[in-house]
Amino acid sequence: MNRFQYDQSDIHSHYDESRKLPPETVRLWLEAIGRHVPKDAMQTILDLGCGTGRFIKPLSEYFSAQVIGIDSSIKMLDTARASNSSPLADGQIDLVFLSMVFHHIQDKARAIREFIRVLKPGGFLCMRNSTQEALDSYVWLRFFPGARRMEFERAPSRDNLKELLQASGAKLTAHEIIPQYYAKDLAEYFEKLSLRGISSLKAIPDKEFEQGLSHFRKYCYENDRGKAVFEEIDLFIFILPEQG
Repeated sequence: MNRFQYDQSDIHSHYDESRKLPPETVRLWLEAIGRHVPKDAMQTILDLGCGTGRFIKPLSEYFSAQVIGIDSSIKMLDTARASNSSPLADGQIDLVFLSMVFHHIQDKARAIREFIRVLKPGGFLCMRNSTQEALDSYVWLRFFPGARRMEFERAPSRDNLKELLQASGAKLTAHEIIPQYYAKDLAEYFEKLSLRGISSLKAIPDKEFEQGLSHFRKYCYENDRGKAVFEEIDLFIFILPEQG
C-alpha cells in the first residue's frame, strides 16, 4: 500500500472545508470524552496529528486546559498557525488526543511507546478513529474502489487496536461507536466529498476519482430525500495506570 504524503499535495488548502464538523458534532465528541475523563483534572492536552487544528480550541475551552498541537505535516501546521514544539518531557501530558490519526502511523508500536512516555501516571489516551468494522457506513467508499481498498488496508480492527494498546500496559476504560453527523443531506455530502479532502481520495489516480465522482453524484442526487448523513467513528479511551 502506498503511503499518502500530505506535504506532497494541496490537501491542506481544502481540508477544513471538506471535513468541517458543525458545532453540535464537535460538542458531541467533547461530551463523549467528558463522560470518561475528569474535566477538572486535565491541565495539559496533546493533540497529536492535529492537522489544521480544528480540535485545539474546542478541547482547550471544554477542559480549561493548555492544548499542544503537533503534526508531521508542515503545511497542515501552517494552516493551523501552529508550530512544532521541542520534544515533550516524560510524564508531562494529562491527555493524549488522536483524531483520525492512528491509521496513518506506520510504526504503531514505537508510537504507542511515545504516547506512554509523555503521559503522566493516571493520564488518558483518547483515540477518535475509523475502524474496519465501521467503514461500511461510509457510503462514498462504494464508488471509489481504490480508496476503499486503501481504507480497509490501513484501518485497524477494533480488537487489534485494543490489543496493541493493552499490550503496552494501558487499560481500556471506554469504547463507544459514535454515529457522527456528516452532512445535512446527500447533496451536501456530495459537495464535501467532491473537494477531495480525504487522503485516500487524493491518493487514487485523477481519472479513477473523476469516474467515481460521476457515479457518486448520480447516486446522491437521485436518492436525496433531505435526510442527514451519518458515519460511524469509534472512540477509544485508555488510562495509564498509576505508579506503584
